[in-house]
Amino acid sequence: MSKFSFVVAVRQKSAREVWQPADAVNRAMLLLISLIFVLLVVPGSAQNLGRDVNIARSQYDVIVIGGDPEGIAAAVAASRAGARTLLVDTRPAPGGLMTRGWLNTIDMNLDRQRRPLNGGIFGELYRELDDNSFDVKVMETLFERLLACEQNLDVIKGVLSVLPIVGSQTLPLYRPGQTLCPDDCEIPHALTTEIIPAQAHESTPVRLHGIEIIYGSGRSSKVNGRFFIDATQDADFAVAAGAGWKAYGEDVWRTVRNMATTLVFRLSNISDADWQKMCDSLGGNSDPDGLLGGTRRSIWGFGDVIKRYQASTPMVRIRGLNLGRQNDGSVLVNALLVFGIDGLDRQSRREARHLAEAELPMLLTFLKTKIAGLSEAVIAATAPELYVRTSRQINTQYILSVDDVLENRDFPDRACFGSYPLDIQAQVPEHYGDVIGKPEQYAVPLRSLIPVGFSNLMVIGRSAGFDSLAQSSARTIPVGMAAGQAAGIAAVISITSGLTIDRLASDSAAITELHRQMVQQAVSTGSNPARPPVISEHWAYSGLKFMRRRGQISGGYNNEYGLEQPISGKAFANRLINLCPDLHESKRRWLYDFCAAQSGLNLGMACKILVCLESLASNDRSESQKILELPPDEVSDRFRQRGLFSAPWPTPQAKWNSPLSRGAAYMLLLRWLDGRFGVSLPAR
Repeated sequence: MSKFSFVVAVRQKSAREVWQPADAVNRAMLLLISLIFVLLVVPGSAQNLGRDVNIARSQYDVIVIGGDPEGIAAAVAASRAGARTLLVDTRPAPGGLMTRGWLNTIDMNLDRQRRPLNGGIFGELYRELDDNSFDVKVMETLFERLLACEQNLDVIKGVLSVLPIVGSQTLPLYRPGQTLCPDDCEIPHALTTEIIPAQAHESTPVRLHGIEIIYGSGRSSKVNGRFFIDATQDADFAVAAGAGWKAYGEDVWRTVRNMATTLVFRLSNISDADWQKMCDSLGGNSDPDGLLGGTRRSIWGFGDVIKRYQASTPMVRIRGLNLGRQNDGSVLVNALLVFGIDGLDRQSRREARHLAEAELPMLLTFLKTKIAGLSEAVIAATAPELYVRTSRQINTQYILSVDDVLENRDFPDRACFGSYPLDIQAQVPEHYGDVIGKPEQYAVPLRSLIPVGFSNLMVIGRSAGFDSLAQSSARTIPVGMAAGQAAGIAAVISITSGLTIDRLASDSAAITELHRQMVQQAVSTGSNPARPPVISEHWAYSGLKFMRRRGQISGGYNNEYGLEQPISGKAFANRLINLCPDLHESKRRWLYDFCAAQSGLNLGMACKILVCLESLASNDRSESQKILELPPDEVSDRFRQRGLFSAPWPTPQAKWNSPLSRGAAYMLLLRWLDGRFGVSLPAR
């Protein structure tokens, strides 16, 4: 195959498009210009191989699985570092979530001067854009151009799936997501398994030997590799190879609690004047936090209007609109949430699409009558892929925590930086999302990209080694691409140095070389200039961390936790109930009603409530009644004798009749639970 030959495998579209003649001509011309540019104008030897074709080589230094932005960054970085690199993906075009999920607005991570924090390959891409939102076709072309420029990089697109090879054995996929199990293709049952893969162990690291590429025709090809980077959205490749993982939410809420899934859709028939109407209508509203506004390509807001919309099913809700204008005048809408979806179950994903598409006609009617500028809009298409935010998190050498993020921590093996707020999207119909806090700047260690028990495998993207709260910031595309770039370079260093990746992150010389090469690729690797927040010096900060790690409190965009403010009986009851999930429903109701009846909660009464709960847990109602009759000062003295009010608890706030502040409540709950169940920090 010559270096300018181009074979694209076209999979059946899942997008339902309404084509206007002018749109068809414009899109055809844009596609033709893009192809000519990539094939003839841009130098390079990247092979854009289609489905069911011969592979250029049988051996590669670095193999990257998954063509999302993170995978593209990893492949380009490895190629630039001198490795013969292969990028393989199931999609017909590069970009994944950005070009197939139509997530066309970038959640920017900014430094303290409000400048883009992430440079390198992401910076190259971002400098080509005229806004934080982008035209999807232009982004696809930019990715194609980026890949085509690399002399050491081959690209295979449009395959059916990819499986890991360990020794001579090809391993099946276990509960794969949409990257390696596309919803618009039928995957043979032989490629998947219901049996949980044997988990890799740190004491005997697994070494991968290659991949088996499955084509739509049923034919397959095996390719050997020295190092592998899993850039699939759900870490499907790593899990099949034996990487350990937790379902999203289990580490925080002790149950699976995925964020809602979104189907982005396209509106057409929106004129320049219509767009300006929407911008003008938002411009008249005062919003100091910048949560609504408009530019020539982006609009965000209308939450006050949307909250009046009643969806046809509790499984669906519409949030404030995020609109991204395309070059053809159409508008992509990121607003439709579908609850209860398992991103690791194809049938569940298909159900999400069905629910979303069924809702669109009713939603369109509402938008046309309620928002000036959308009165003539029509639904033109839905995205080929769902926007699945969460599913699983891989067990890595280090799990980036919510404390790491909000304490602005640095690490010697820093791979990249992030600063985006911890933005938890709605998880259940009665939940409207939460902002846990806003970091100034934090580092992501290389160890968070290295799954436990492997010598030549890394994982990048939203399913890497982050706890479920930290993931809400670290999953943003700029951080993911920066991590991917570091992973690509680290893979090459592992090969050239002879250090297996499980040892590389603890080798200071290797990390120094990693940072040197990252600087050569225009990435800043200096120490983190941010310092721990002032609130970390508060006497009740340990209690705050305890509650925050369990998803019980949040500080919003300004990190305001109100530790000195009094806590209400209802708020105390809610936190206590959530910390005791095994409490019977009738006892939960009694506890809530009793606490809610307290006009003002003091320390003594809070102690009495906790002692009552202890007796309720043992089903001794008579003892509970006796406790309720005890003076609160006597009960608080029992707690004092148990050491629950020891330093750094301030003496004035340790009096039984002192109003219970939020900070004191959090410390009390931490120490009480620590004494009962041994939940002392750090809680991992």
